[in-house]
Amino acid sequence: MSQKNYITPIKLRGVDTAGIAIDTWTVFTGSGLEGSCFFLRITNASDTDVFISYDGVNAHEYLTADDRININFQSNSSPAGYVSKLRKGSLLYVRGVAGTGLVYLSGYYNEPY
Repeated sequence: MSQKNYITPIKLRGVDTAGIAIDTWTVFTGSGLEGSCFFLRITNASDTDVFISYDGVNAHEYLTADDRININFQSNSSPAGYVSKLRKGSLLYVRGVAGTGLVYLSGYYNEPY
């Protein structure tokens, strides 16, 4: 399938850190990403440190309070020229000590024709 020549943003998602717990993963992608993302941004706009998981079992990212991470999956493609994206329908999770503020997820994907 060919890709369209424009990108589409995923719906901005946020999790209130007042409702998270250090021993429980909280899904913050709802029923999954609506597209196969080539770029994600996770912003921790809270006063507590958080862990991010791509499988709900292991911690994969650690974000301190008021920090963000940009993940460009395309730049990680190997060998050069291949397409690397986070699978459509992927679930992302967050956990940490309850705090004040939100953790946000934004990203972009190409829609197939």
